[in-house]
Amino acid sequence: MRLLPLLALALLALPLPAADEPAAKPAKKAPRAGTALPESVAGVTEEQLAKIRRALMATYGDEAITAARKRLADVKERTRFVKGRNETEDLRLDFETARDAMVKATIAAVQKADPTVEKEALVLTLNAVEEMVKKRSQEAARAAQEKASAEERAAAAKQPKEEGKPAAETAAKEEPAKPVSPADLLADVEGVSAEDMRKFRAAAFKAQRDPKVKEIKAKRTQLSKEAEFLSQEEKKNMRGDFEQVQADLRKATLAAIAQAAPDLSKETLEKIYDAIETRAREALEKSGKKKAAKTPLKPFPFGEKK
Repeated sequence: MRLLPLLALALLALPLPAADEPAAKPAKKAPRAGTALPESVAGVTEEQLAKIRRALMATYGDEAITAARKRLADVKERTRFVKGRNETEDLRLDFETARDAMVKATIAAVQKADPTVEKEALVLTLNAVEEMVKKRSQEAARAAQEKASAEERAAAAKQPKEEGKPAAETAAKEEPAKPVSPADLLADVEGVSAEDMRKFRAAAFKAQRDPKVKEIKAKRTQLSKEAEFLSQEEKKNMRGDFEQVQADLRKATLAAIAQAAPDLSKETLEKIYDAIETRAREALEKSGKKKAAKTPLKPFPFGEKK
């Protein structure tokens, strides 16, 4: 038997108007008869559904159901103070126990109130209530999300825009620079055939696994780490080291690519590699300009005392 979630059980705990008894007209608008139950349930006759509706209303004050309802409420209240994984697991187990007790108490009370109610029909009805509650909950969550999104858009529209420039242009300007991808770096080079570019790309990826290339890249990374917290003057003194490691990397990479694609001429290899270096340099400069626009440079020499 499928068990009911807390929402469904809480819904069943509400007093239900009888299906075949006229309701007195209160001062406020009365809820439509059977609003807490589906109007129809697959596999359940109208007669059985009416009996279940009446039995649920009659068993609202049942002692076992009242005790189970209170226990579920206590568990729900404890969710506000749960901390840590262990407490969460303990609470889950407590909830499952309380839920089982609520289901058993509901079924027992209904069948006691009306022995002609079929257990299978009752279970189908309770499952239908579960699905109905889920659907209503999802619709309410979706409506709340749409409302929140509309409020955010309205708030954004009220914010002052940069003078003389539309909001879209301002947002585009503030987007962070995206790192250049290998596909961008290895895009077609003017004057080089598509077949040669294909061979170069395949060889370039193989070259990245070359031991010499990996060794020089590791050296370059180490130099970058060493320079990270140096002053501008100290970084200038390391410029020669960076230029040397870059030249060594170029030489080793071209050699590895030539070995992986021996039918490519030296001129073709150097032409493609020069284009890649230019693209990488331009992307780096562009990224540097965007970072500079966002974070003002500190006064030279970065606040150090002379």
